Amino acid sequence: MSQAVIRQEAEQAEPCYRVSARKRRVLAGKKLVSAVILRFLFQGLSVLARKEERIQEEVESWEPGFTWGISMGEQAPALYMEWTGECLNRLPVQTDPQKLDLLIRFKSVDAAFPVMAGQVGIAGAYARHYFSLKGDIARAMSVVRCVDLAEAYLFPKIMTKRILKEVPETRMGLIRTYGAVIGAMIGGMVR
Repeated sequence: MSQAVIRQEAEQAEPCYRVSARKRRVLAGKKLVSAVILRFLFQGLSVLARKEERIQEEVESWEPGFTWGISMGEQAPALYMEWTGECLNRLPVQTDPQKLDLLIRFKSVDAAFPVMAGQVGIAGAYARHYFSLKGDIARAMSVVRCVDLAEAYLFPKIMTKRILKEVPETRMGLIRTYGAVIGAMIGGMVR
């Protein structure tokens, strides 16, 4: 074969990356933790949208059919939701992210993990350019206020002091909140 043919075939070939087994395990662990956190976040938001006045006010300002999501790239955990006018519904992972009204797309699982693990808040992730935003910024601020309030309820106070600029006052106790979230998760599995 001539050099031109070899060069042309090399340009058309998919890039092949070699990743060590340890790095694959770490990435798989980050994906698992992120998926669990997103599940808790959805359940927390759906419970708090019914029981917490400040979150109720925010979500009631959204028009019915408003869709939004958090993603981390292909083959990574994602959370897509729709406000029906009465409650938050989780949309399937197969939902096309481009059709959502608002999308917070982290650049990678590694960029999303500090946020999911409660090491960095949304504001800190934005400042570090960990994600891009598709949609209306005013709506994004409303969503971020809801997520911040949910984090205040779902994370222990020692973590929320580190990730939130100001820790909002919680009106439900941590145990009561976890009980409602776990109850909703179990109820969702039974259906």
